[in-house]
Amino acid sequence: MRLRDYIRSHKLWLISNAVLVLLTNGILFGSVPLGQGTADIVYMDVLLVTTQLVFFVYGYVKQKRTYARFLHDTGEKGRKTDPQGDFYTDMLTKALERQHKLFSEKEEEYKKKMNETQEYMTQWVHDIKVNLAVSELLLEEMENGHELRNQIEQMKFRIHQVLQMTRATHYNEDMAAEEVDVCQVLRNAIKENALFFIHKNIEIETDLKPFTVISDKKWVFDILCQILNNSSKYTPPGGRLTIAVREEERAYYVSIRDNGIGIPREDLPRIFDKGFTGKNGRSGTKSTGMGLYYAKKMAERLSIGLEAASEEGVYTEFTVIFYKLSDYYTVYSAIR
Repeated sequence: MRLRDYIRSHKLWLISNAVLVLLTNGILFGSVPLGQGTADIVYMDVLLVTTQLVFFVYGYVKQKRTYARFLHDTGEKGRKTDPQGDFYTDMLTKALERQHKLFSEKEEEYKKKMNETQEYMTQWVHDIKVNLAVSELLLEEMENGHELRNQIEQMKFRIHQVLQMTRATHYNEDMAAEEVDVCQVLRNAIKENALFFIHKNIEIETDLKPFTVISDKKWVFDILCQILNNSSKYTPPGGRLTIAVREEERAYYVSIRDNGIGIPREDLPRIFDKGFTGKNGRSGTKSTGMGLYYAKKMAERLSIGLEAASEEGVYTEFTVIFYKLSDYYTVYSAIR
């Protein structure tokens, strides 16, 4: 830090002190006869100027050391201050630059760790799928293996869910806008979960009216699969699942309603919260509280509505809303 930088940054303070000295001298010289008390006034001026000069030098040395320490900490030792700039502005600019650099480094480190985790999880999922495929082949040679097959299907669903969750942090890299036949995707989702319904002898009634939207087929499939799997878990044996499509002016509504155990009123507003399991998740079936959270997250990303209504011990109904204005432009913007 140079002396002229310090002077420039304290210019107003120096001017104000000089004005005060001049005003004081003017008043004193005007209030005493000429030639009387002049020596005292000059002596006072010397004391004032010397005192100000001592404090000025002290402040300069102290601030110079502070600035040198700042440059050393920021790794910019030897860098000169902009002659046209302000000392404090220059320090603030350097501090912001340093913070931005540190933030960028931390961000890159975080991204690297996330990518490594995703790569590991993806590889783990594919490896475990091989083990499941071998288990299915062995299962075909067994008799009365219905319960074991059901457990294997549950494992496959959970593995798919893990893969889906690892991809969920990279939406922009894993989305494709296309024309989606929602009813056909819904039928595929029912087939994917068919074994769960068959195992519990759950009857499925459908009232489907074909319609298409511009969206991402894979993510729509995953959302519907998650809802159907939830229904299969919380509907007792011999229950019923009703799936219907209705069209209104603003949207298409896909409702999936079961006559299962329902959701307690106090839990209903929180079922889409991250990690929330609720009363039903803590008793009976095991739940991670992540499935509906990611389903909601994906739906919001695709500009799809997802709502739930329920009465404990009577029914649970999920409604997937495909807005007619949620067209190619909306999804394309989300991908970009």
